[in-house]
Amino acid sequence: MIPKSLVEYINIDSTVRQALEKMHFHKYTAIPVLDADGKYIGTLRNNDILTYLWMNGSCDKESAELIPVSELISTSHSKPLLHSASIKDLIEGVKEHNFVPIVDDRGAFIGIVLRRELLNY
Repeated sequence: MIPKSLVEYINIDSTVRQALEKMHFHKYTAIPVLDADGKYIGTLRNNDILTYLWMNGSCDKESAELIPVSELISTSHSKPLLHSASIKDLIEGVKEHNFVPIVDDRGAFIGIVLRRELLNY
């Protein structure tokens, strides 16, 4: 597992522009979204952003500064697993996504397991 301290994430109050800049810089196609208490909210995917921009007809930087990530986030995508999850659960999670978010018993985000790590294991 890659611990939270080594994972890039965004806060729920971030703007789409902030998310895009971070995702572009780190070459991410999806990024975990956390609330102010560090709890996992969901995963923002580049497809979520593209769909929103396409449906609303706006693609400029100024508009992206006004759109909160909370309007786009998919809470059904990439459901988190508890830190005590089995290998079978991890395998199921990485079948659909590049990473699986890991949370503790309180729902606080503690890291991710990458598909590549699981395959190497």
